[in-house]
Amino acid sequence: MARVSFAGLRRLSVALLWLALFLAVGAGLSIIASDLGLPVGGRWWFARNGLAQAIGFGLATLFVGRMLDHHTWRTMGWGPTRRVWWRFVVGVALGGAAAAAAIAITLADGARVTLTPEPAAYLPVAGVFAVGFLAAALSEELIFRGYPLRRLSEAVGPGAATALLSIGFAVAHLANPEVSTVGMVNIALAGIWFSIAFFAGGMGLAWGLHAGWNVTLSLLFDAPVSGVRFDVPGVDYMLARHPWVGGGDFGPEGGIVATVALLAGIALLLGPRLRHPASWLSPGETPA
Repeated sequence: MARVSFAGLRRLSVALLWLALFLAVGAGLSIIASDLGLPVGGRWWFARNGLAQAIGFGLATLFVGRMLDHHTWRTMGWGPTRRVWWRFVVGVALGGAAAAAAIAITLADGARVTLTPEPAAYLPVAGVFAVGFLAAALSEELIFRGYPLRRLSEAVGPGAATALLSIGFAVAHLANPEVSTVGMVNIALAGIWFSIAFFAGGMGLAWGLHAGWNVTLSLLFDAPVSGVRFDVPGVDYMLARHPWVGGGDFGPEGGIVATVALLAGIALLLGPRLRHPASWLSPGETPA
């Protein structure tokens, strides 16, 4: 028994060292990427940050995950290539549907979504923010799913790895404006949802869910996303009466509307797979 325990601790320690190297390389390359001619100024701040981080951690996945730690692209969620983009599209649709459902529930508590007389200004602003949301979602999936989730799952199993990185995902949002306890719980739930998507359909599905959720909340309804409001022209979102329902200034992610939507999303992905966990919840590869 003692030898098994020590072996487990050793595997965890080695995995954590690999993840520390991955984070250090990714952070350093993100800083370098931010100075390499990415767009600056105005509303491009969000896209610039997301693109720099996506480039940095994409390269860290290549250097640390693929070249140094010898994981295949498929084990890190990027295969088979022909299905990645289809799974991304499916993920965007599911993530968008969950976000729209959360908004719909807030309407019963007094939230309002109204169109404003600025339709011509919508596309230029939404286009720039869409680039930012896609890049930010990709970078966060590279940091908290992808290689880190696979590497940690090899050491402690997919369930424990999902729990640890989902908690880390929530902790990473602690500095966001108007953060709340319910918001942190919901972000951890989102991390679980994205992790299940990673094991079920790789990075394409996880990235799509993440991007679809954020884009729908912000660009379609102008609701705050994790405490940040982007003030998209052409649409205006008025907060629900009760913050514990609609999340207040943190956005729907700070209220029970997101809890309900996220749990439904988890059930949708997890339910059909519970009878055969070994066929998808594997420490080795994402499904073909």
